[in-house]
Amino acid sequence: MKSADLCFAVIIIFLYLFLNSALNLLNRWALGLYGLKFPLFMTSAHMIFGSCALSPLMLLRESYSSRHALVLQNDWKGLTIVAAFNGFQIACNNASLTVMELSMNQVIRASIPVLVALIAICVEAKVPTKGEVVCLFVISIGVMLAVWEESRNALLGIILTLASTIMQSIQMSVSGSVMSGRSGKLDSFQMTFYTGPVAFVSLLPFAMVTEFNVFAECLVTRPIASMGFLLASCCIAVVYNVVLFQSVRTLSSVGTAILGNVKIVCLLFLSSLLLNELKAWSANQFLGCLLTFVSAGAYSYLKATAVKPPPPVQPVAEREPLVQSPSNRQAN
Repeated sequence: MKSADLCFAVIIIFLYLFLNSALNLLNRWALGLYGLKFPLFMTSAHMIFGSCALSPLMLLRESYSSRHALVLQNDWKGLTIVAAFNGFQIACNNASLTVMELSMNQVIRASIPVLVALIAICVEAKVPTKGEVVCLFVISIGVMLAVWEESRNALLGIILTLASTIMQSIQMSVSGSVMSGRSGKLDSFQMTFYTGPVAFVSLLPFAMVTEFNVFAECLVTRPIASMGFLLASCCIAVVYNVVLFQSVRTLSSVGTAILGNVKIVCLLFLSSLLLNELKAWSANQFLGCLLTFVSAGAYSYLKATAVKPPPPVQPVAEREPLVQSPSNRQAN
């Protein structure tokens, strides 16, 4: 790797870790500790702001603008499903931060590989290997150890995080087929642009019904904090999505898997340092946390380094014609 490419990769890694940590910490502080309890309005703002921010690129660049009609005509059903699941899974995750610690939220979300594997077995008939089964089993045990005692204090937060995790697992399974749909390959810029308005429309009615009074009160009593939080989180969310897309293209699959686990460790450290979390955790919760993250890292590594089976070789009998041409018979 050239020195310029290495420097660019290092910059992408630090930007990914910084932006992801900043967004999660900001959401937890504002929604849970500061009291701006309007996660649905915040998520709705993120969805529509991302589409608006990307609209100049999507409308002015020929490679994108020339495909709008084709993409919407062929893949609108898949995009609608992805948008609905994505909007509600982010909303549930943000809502969980109003009643539970960010560190516990990350432990539960580390169980995503288990759910994705179960969905892959049911939908795609993909059976995990023995090593992957062991890792998935240990992840499940670790999450149960960590969540068992927390369930007495933050049951609603656990339910919301589990719902978000399940919806994200389904979204990840559907997104793969949509991004390689009938209209050709779609990148993350296109997915964000097309799904944002649909997610916004899906979430806004629930936000108006459940959070309108809270949101209006926050705008009246704390206008600068409320609008500043919304604007800052929207900007970070858009830039983070761009960096996330670039990290997948810049880093190898193994590097991306390792980076995801490094991000979780960084969030645990920062949530303890800045938000004073983890102080009330028991030994069982720390043990469950350790088992979950180590097993998730091992599972990601096994998936990333798995040797893909070679394509089936066509038998010789099928490659040769059953009836020889007259010229071949004369040669023989």
